Amino acid sequence: MADNYKQYTSCCQAKDWVSLSAYLGFAAAGLAVVWIPIIALAGWCALFYLLVAAAAAGVAACRWWLEVRLVCLGGDRSAIGMLVSSEPPADKSWPGSVDSDFSMNLLPYPALPGIKQADLELTSPYGFLVAEQAGTKQHVGFFTGEKATEKNGVESAILHAEFEGAGVRDVLIAVTVALGLAIAALIACVAIPPPWGLIVAGILALLAFLAALFGTLFGSGDHGAPGDVKGAPTEVHDNDPVTGLGADLLYVYGTWVFDSLHTGWNEIHPIKKCTFVGKWEGAWPADIVDVQHRLDAGFADARDPATVSRQAEDRFTWAIHPLVDGCGEAVDVPAPAQADAGLH
Repeated sequence: MADNYKQYTSCCQAKDWVSLSAYLGFAAAGLAVVWIPIIALAGWCALFYLLVAAAAAGVAACRWWLEVRLVCLGGDRSAIGMLVSSEPPADKSWPGSVDSDFSMNLLPYPALPGIKQADLELTSPYGFLVAEQAGTKQHVGFFTGEKATEKNGVESAILHAEFEGAGVRDVLIAVTVALGLAIAALIACVAIPPPWGLIVAGILALLAFLAALFGTLFGSGDHGAPGDVKGAPTEVHDNDPVTGLGADLLYVYGTWVFDSLHTGWNEIHPIKKCTFVGKWEGAWPADIVDVQHRLDAGFADARDPATVSRQAEDRFTWAIHPLVDGCGEAVDVPAPAQADAGLH
């Protein structure tokens, strides 16, 4: 499994983070400066500006979600944890389904079910991943940590991790198209004499609405999933509610971020690598850290440019055996010996 899972978000530095409301406020202020003079001259055509403003707000909200919401904490990290619960995007209702990420809540090694946030932060080697960091404490200002509940009712502090879906990216494309159509509708209403200006503007406004609507509906079904990468787990399993056993032990590798959308917690988002390492049987295997180190090394080797370049060589990409299709390394074959002239 050398390929990464899909990624549509990027994280910002803590000093550059702003809340969604502030981000929308900045966008509205910039829009007003540009469009107020036009609105003043537009007369009743200025009603189409409401559509422009709505589409612009949609673009701003999507950009905040994709580029500002997640705060960088220190590059890519890996961890191994027991699956406490999962949150498939198919279980979400609209409009929450636009967030089409597949979420997992992991109990990191060596914690046991029922652990509290403060205690989890003190564990090694992964406790620091769930602890509040200095940058977000200074520049964001809120943090709770995250917890999840098993089917048997046991609640644990956890490390949240997400496979990204393309829902919000799809909506961004749609509302960007809608914004262009809305601006065109306003201009058409002002520039083209009635009644044709109104007719053209109305058609463009309808197209803008439909673009946003269908983009949102399409995005709601554009899910992320564990099985998005060949060779990765297609399903994940939590504990049996009766025995409290059987949950997947999972290795995850991805970007370590703070998610500012909720009450505030750290997570691995997006997950770039994921694989099974075992099943929960009531206690942690003794070799978990060694397993992590071996997987880290293996995935690092798979990403190494020298490895990627070597894998692209013809002799490693054959579909028919190299002895048949000639894709193997060149081999000098000696010429047959000269037959004795006296022999017939």
